[in-house]
Amino acid sequence: MTDDALRIGEAPLTPKALAVAARSATVQVELTPAARERMAVAHRTVEAAAQHRRVYGRTTGVGANRHVEVEPGEGRAHSVRLLRSHSGGMGDPLSDDVVRGTILVRLAQMAAGSGGHRPEVADALVAVLRDGRLPVLRDLGGIGTGDVTLLAQLALALAGEGEWGPDRRPGPAPVPEARLTIEAGDALPFMSSNAATFASAALAWADVSELLDAGLGIAALTFCAVDGNPEAFAAAIGAARPLPGLISVSERLRALAADAPAPARLQDPFGLRCLPPVAGVVHDALAALRELLHVEINSAAENPLIADGQVLHHGGFHAAACALALDGLRLALVPFASLSAARLTHLMSPSLTGLPVFLSVDAPGSSGVLIAEYLAADALARLRADAVPAVLGTVAISRGLEEHASFAWQAAGQARHAVFHLRSVLALEWVVAERALRMKGAAPRGALLPARELASGFEDRLEDRPIGADAERAAGALPALARVVRAAAPR
Repeated sequence: MTDDALRIGEAPLTPKALAVAARSATVQVELTPAARERMAVAHRTVEAAAQHRRVYGRTTGVGANRHVEVEPGEGRAHSVRLLRSHSGGMGDPLSDDVVRGTILVRLAQMAAGSGGHRPEVADALVAVLRDGRLPVLRDLGGIGTGDVTLLAQLALALAGEGEWGPDRRPGPAPVPEARLTIEAGDALPFMSSNAATFASAALAWADVSELLDAGLGIAALTFCAVDGNPEAFAAAIGAARPLPGLISVSERLRALAADAPAPARLQDPFGLRCLPPVAGVVHDALAALRELLHVEINSAAENPLIADGQVLHHGGFHAAACALALDGLRLALVPFASLSAARLTHLMSPSLTGLPVFLSVDAPGSSGVLIAEYLAADALARLRADAVPAVLGTVAISRGLEEHASFAWQAAGQARHAVFHLRSVLALEWVVAERALRMKGAAPRGALLPARELASGFEDRLEDRPIGADAERAAGALPALARVVRAAAPR
C-alpha cells in the first residue's frame, strides 16, 4: 500500500474524505487484506447456503419473480440477465465526482463484508479509480430503495458492455477492457445499495458546509456595512438557549465582527438579528446528515445480508433516513438564503447605510444594483422549489410488491441543485456588501481583511452597469471565502 492511499476496510470513510477523493482526477485506493477476508467469508457462506435453500436474486428471480426458481447451471447467465434488464441507461450522464463517489461508497460498503461479494468485484472497482477513466452512468431510475439502475450500468461497464467516458491521459484513448467477468450471484449484491445516493448526498453536504461558512463571512461584511449591533451574537444568548447551531454561529459571528464599527441602532432587521438561530438550523442539519452518512457509507445493507453465518432477507436497504435528512437540510437552506436576500435589500436602504438608494452614484433616478434583488429573488424561488420534500412521493411497482419508496435519489439531486441557487444568492449579497463598504470608504481590517482582499477583483466602477460578471467572480471565490472564515473563526 502507498502512504497516501485510501485504505478501504481500515478506518471508516468519512463524508469529507469521500468528497475530497471524489473530486480528484484519480484516486489511490487500496482494499485491506482484512476487508478481502471478510468478503471471502461472506461469499463462501452464501455459496454454501444456496446449495440447500433459496437465496433471493441468486437462486430466484427478483421483485414479483421472487418465487421463480433459477434453473440449475443458469446462475451466471441469470446474473448477466439481471444486470442487463436493470440497466436503465436513460437521462443525463452523472458528473465525474458523483461517479467516483459512487464507486468509493460501493467499495466501503463491500468492505464491511456482509454482501456476499467476491473480492474480485471490489478489485475491479479499485482499478477504475486508479486509472481515472470512468464509466458513463445515466441518472434516471433511482427511487431510494437501491440505486439499481445506476449500479447495473456500472457492473455492465466493468464487464465490458457499458458506456465509458473520455480518457484524459495523453495519447490515443484505448478501448476500455472488461475488468470483471460476471459470475453466478454477482448481480444482485452489486446492485443492492444506495451508493450513488450517498455519494451525491456527501458532495451536497460538503458544498453546503462550505456555503454556510462563506455565508457567515458575507453576513459579517454586511454587518459592517450597516453598522450592526453585535448584541444579537452575544454568548449569553446561546447560554440561555443552548441550541448547538445557534451557539456555533454566534461564536463565529462574534469573531468575524470583532472589529466592526460602533452600532448605529438598538436593533437590526431580522436579516442580521435572527441570523444565529436561522443559520444554526443549517449547522445542525449538516451535522445530522454528516453523522448519518458516516454510518451509511461504511455499512452493509445488501439484501440478502450475510451475517453471523446466516442469509437474511430484509428491507434495511431502504434510504428513508437519508431522504429525510436531505429534505431537512434543503428546507433549512430556504430561510438561510431568504435572510441573505433580505440583507441584500437592507444594503440598498439609505436609512440603514447612509448611502444613496440602490447604492447608485449616477444622475437622479439611477438604479445602481437594484437588479441584484431581482436576481436573488429568482434564485430564491428556485431554491424553494428544490426544497419540496422528496419523501412526499409515492409509488407501487413490481406488481404491487414494492409499494413504497423513499425517493432519496431525488432528494440528493435536489440538494445539489439547491447548492447552485444558494451560491447565487450569497454571491449577490457579497457583491452588494463590498460595494457598500467601498462607498463608505471602510478600510479593510481585522478578521475580515482577507475577505476584503478576495473581493479586490470585483469591478471598481460604480456607475450603472451589468453586475453579472462580478456575481460570477464572487460565486467562484466562495470556497476561498469559506477558508478565510474557518481560519478566522474555527469551529
